[in-house]
This record gives sequence, structure tokens and C-alpha cells, in this order.
Amino acid sequence: MFYFDNFYGKKILKSSLLSDYDCFFTTREFVLTCADRMDLKEEANTNRQFLLDKLSAKGFITAKQIHSDNIETVKEDKSFYDNTDALISSNPDSIMVLNYADCTPVILYSKKDNIAAVIHAGWRGTAKNIAKKTSLKMQKDFNIKPENIIALIGPAIGKCCFETNEDVFSQLVNSDSYDVYTKKGDKYYIDLKLLNKYQLENTGIKNIDICDYCTFCMSDIFFSYRKEKGVTARHSAVVKIKRG
Repeated sequence: MFYFDNFYGKKILKSSLLSDYDCFFTTREFVLTCADRMDLKEEANTNRQFLLDKLSAKGFITAKQIHSDNIETVKEDKSFYDNTDALISSNPDSIMVLNYADCTPVILYSKKDNIAAVIHAGWRGTAKNIAKKTSLKMQKDFNIKPENIIALIGPAIGKCCFETNEDVFSQLVNSDSYDVYTKKGDKYYIDLKLLNKYQLENTGIKNIDICDYCTFCMSDIFFSYRKEKGVTARHSAVVKIKRG
């Protein structure tokens, strides 16, 4: 179950499945990247340093997100990954951060193996099965059993607001997936979070928490690229792996 929590005075969103871990989603109150909102640049810089200090981390692991299915396993001497939309890490010294404004954020965490992944799944990434591919890579490369992986699917644009056309629909939904969309006239309303949940279940993951919050409906709490017509900052998925 998802719930709002207080991170040293900053509003964040957590899941009860990982309540004792430093895995959460930020809100407008805790912006880490200003993106198109240059007026928030100083605030974002301050918040990033604040986060490093509070989690006693040496730095961030981030990526240039391009709506791909590119996945990188984090290397000890590398903190930035170009053209990447999913990161897998066992590094307890740095904080993994990916950023969102309607796209679906996914965190995977194996407590037993102390390995985590962060995924940026926009509709293009979802169509390319990035969540499924990341889960399978995590399992194969680190010899992790799917039953040990906890998955958090965070706040994203909901089925209520993700209106799209036939072209996008045909890339996302097959003829058997009636429960992930509603058709109104010539428009389709698609549940991206549910599609990502199905992808993860197809890799054997059963312990999945899915957030009901729609970023478009709740743009007072989260950033929404659609609602704010492309001029917006980003909220983030944050993961700091526990030290053994």
C-alpha cells in the first residue's frame, strides 16, 4: 500500500512493502531536477545536496532518459549513463535517481540479494517491454529468484487521463488485453501501470504494489507533462541500497 511520508520535512510517497528501505517517490515539495522549469534550478540543487547528506551517500547514479528499452548495470566507476531508461545496481554508496512527469516509474528491489533497479517506462518504453526486460536481466545477471523481488509501480498518468489514438494503442495493447483500456469514440484510454504490472508478473514477480495516483489528476502534488503542456519539472524515483 502506498502512503505519503515525511522525509526530514519533505513530502514523499512510499510503499509499505519497502517501508524500512530508502526507496521512494518524490513530490513537488522535493524537486530534484528542474527540467523545463529553470526557476526551480536552485531549489533542485539544494534538494539534491540535502538528499545526499541525509542518506550519507557519495553521489547520484542517473541517466539521460530517451524513452527506450536500454538497460544498464551500474559500474563502480560510472555514475551517468547516456541514452538509458533502466538502471540496475548493487552499489550502497550512491543513490539511483530517474525522473518522471506522467511516465510510469518502477522500482525493483531484492532484499535477500540487496540488488535494486529503477525503470522509466513511458508509453514507448512500455511498448518495448522495458519492465519485463529489466526484471529478466536482473534475475539472470545476479542470479535472483523472482519471488525475492518486490516491485513498486509509482505515480503516473492514469487510465482516466491517458487518452491516445489508434497508432499508440496498437503498439501497446493486444486483442486479449481488454482490461487495460477503454474506448470512447475514436480515442483509447490505456492503463500504463497495469500493463507494466502484467509485464512484471510475466517474469515471475508476485509481490507488486501499484500506486493508484494519477499525475494528471493530482498535478498539485506531482508533475504532469500533459497537464502542464510540456513546461514542467520532474518528480523522481529514489533508491539507496542498504549497506550489508
